[in-house]
Amino acid sequence: MPTPLPITGRPVRLAVVGLGQIAELCLPPYVGRPDVEVVALCDPNPARRERWEPVFPGAEPIADLDKLSALDVDAVDALVPTPAHADVAVALLESGYHVQLQKPLARSMAEADRILDAATRSGASLRVMEDYVCYPPLVALRDVVRSGEIGTPQAMHLKVVGTARGGWDVNPGSYEWQFAQARDGLGILTFDHAWHQFAVAHWLFGPVRRVFGWIRRTPIGDDFLLDVPATFVWDHVNGVRVVLEVTLAAEMYFRSDYYADDERVEVTGSRGYVRCNRISGRGVQEPAVVVYRDGEVRGYHALADQPPDAFAASAERWVSHLQRGGGDLDLDGPAAREVLRCVLTAQRSADEERPLDL
Repeated sequence: MPTPLPITGRPVRLAVVGLGQIAELCLPPYVGRPDVEVVALCDPNPARRERWEPVFPGAEPIADLDKLSALDVDAVDALVPTPAHADVAVALLESGYHVQLQKPLARSMAEADRILDAATRSGASLRVMEDYVCYPPLVALRDVVRSGEIGTPQAMHLKVVGTARGGWDVNPGSYEWQFAQARDGLGILTFDHAWHQFAVAHWLFGPVRRVFGWIRRTPIGDDFLLDVPATFVWDHVNGVRVVLEVTLAAEMYFRSDYYADDERVEVTGSRGYVRCNRISGRGVQEPAVVVYRDGEVRGYHALADQPPDAFAASAERWVSHLQRGGGDLDLDGPAAREVLRCVLTAQRSADEERPLDL
């Protein structure tokens, strides 16, 4: 049985399973929190465990999942690669842990249903960690949309420009499973990355009715095809139409301490628009959010607008849920399943060269 919620009067006992590149953003928000105790660091790679042992000296370094059962654990942050999500999440949920899983939820609807069924049987909380919906500039954008300041939402434009120049150095091993997954038809940019954009659209405007995908593959090196350029167009049930443009600009520089992608989000309403100018990289040096209405522009200059700010806000949402025993998870299991359904339908639409209803 999972630990009853809310967890009060003591710290949340948290285990981390998987210590790859994304841990550099996911784990710092727990450092120094008196209400969170990281009790286990689980990864088969000893170098990865050694990287985090000095940061969390009270945590037990373990190499495999089975050893968690000997420890007193309330919840698990599962930072494992997407191909392992179904097996790892089901094992953790069936062992009675509350689970936060990285995005995407799974690689297929069958895998997603396995995870959600395990959560239902165990009664544990399941959250899919989606940092974009906790990113302060996008939260400000949503607040503007909901306030009615720009009128009734009509359309949204999402832009992603991928580049390898300007960001942090990623361990090549972190990309191996990505390349293998891409060869299975689930591309790095149109599946793994575009999940963010589909999740933001679902968060803002709800269910999707119909989607069309158009993907062209670009040769990278001698034996790999990258899934760009790509365009996706979809209609939400509420009538809002969305266009997502994904482009590769291999020689373009975007300053970033993390991923160097240039990303923008713009919602057009019946009376104006609101735009988020950046997410991962620092491409556009303007206010993080600008609003236009009736011939006037105002900007949000002082928002926390770096990737760690999104991860810190997301960690706060997860810990708060465990401590309060409720509240919006952004994204819970059913919402993440709907996002996955949109992404996979968009992929199939591109393969079949026709729009598809969900």
